[in-house]
Amino acid sequence: MDAPVSQVKHQWLILTHYRVRVGSYAALMIPIGMHIWGKDYSAVAWVLLVVHFLIYPHLLYLYTRGTIDPLRTERFSLQFECFLFGMWSAALAFPDWITFALILGPILNNAIMKGWSGPIRAVLYFSAGILSWTLFGGFRFSPDTDMPVTVWCLMGLSIYVAHVGNTIFAQHVTLRATRETLRQEEQERQKAQGILSASNIALQTQLLEIRQLHTQLHEQAMRDSLTGLYNRRYLNDMLEREVARARRETYPLSLMMIDLDHFKKVNDTYGHQAGDEVLKYFSGMLNERARAEDILCRYGGEEFLLLLPKMPLEVARERAEQWRSDFEALTVAVAEHRIQTTLSVGIAAYPDHGTTPDQLTQSADLALYLAKKDGRNRVVIYSSQ
Repeated sequence: MDAPVSQVKHQWLILTHYRVRVGSYAALMIPIGMHIWGKDYSAVAWVLLVVHFLIYPHLLYLYTRGTIDPLRTERFSLQFECFLFGMWSAALAFPDWITFALILGPILNNAIMKGWSGPIRAVLYFSAGILSWTLFGGFRFSPDTDMPVTVWCLMGLSIYVAHVGNTIFAQHVTLRATRETLRQEEQERQKAQGILSASNIALQTQLLEIRQLHTQLHEQAMRDSLTGLYNRRYLNDMLEREVARARRETYPLSLMMIDLDHFKKVNDTYGHQAGDEVLKYFSGMLNERARAEDILCRYGGEEFLLLLPKMPLEVARERAEQWRSDFEALTVAVAEHRIQTTLSVGIAAYPDHGTTPDQLTQSADLALYLAKKDGRNRVVIYSSQ
């Protein structure tokens, strides 16, 4: 149902990655080719070099455009490329500047896509590629590269980093221009409303402009700006729809309300910026561990509400307990501070604890209240008693 919207929404990202990939792969192919020229490499190595660095980017772009979730496919491709680059590095016996170029690009791309978790994944997949080649073809270590290869790698890396920075800057400029356009349209709408004549045609025109503006703002306001999760307005629409589906298809539906314990103390002690970092860190943890069908929302302040279709109550309880335990053991680093906090969870399930969105929300909220009343840092399932 949401696939066409996702394809249009992320098409610019897929096209940008395609252009960067084509240029960077071609630039990488040159020093690798220079390095293996005159060495004892078979014709198979040259074939693989051409297929990977010249043909693969185009095939990947065509495949990604046709998938249901292009953004998810692109994220997987970035990790898979780390694995392939690790194999190339091991196969070439780890030439220093070529290996550096092969790992720097994936680390940068994954950082842009997924934040700090991206570079960690890049290194892990790169290491897995090295291990795979070592098991298959043995381990060789010859890090020296000649001067032409070194100079080409330095030039290519500089151009690549500059190009990535320019791409991000261009997207920022576009976003800022869009926001300014919306602000000017709003001002113009208010000005036009003040001088609106009594004629019926003018009134209909004004109403049409208002509806169009509201549609744009609704699209912009679907997600929480701090955490990137869905906001409460989107939740209200989806909760009504998912309860109706659960009733129609007779499958379980769990609702999980989470609150960060003593969050006001975190803000008062370390500042609101530190509190925002804790919220973003926790939101990232939820995104990492959620299923594709789960709906994650920032309900308000430090409260989060998770809508879990087709998940039985006991499974939801186990997941909540695992998240609670893991979060309790984590430390969020903000500047020189190391912040630790806990979370409380209230769970309600359809249809045992409510058959309407309001009933389910109230039941989960009451369970959360009991979790905090009983000492916090715990998971409570709603009970009518």
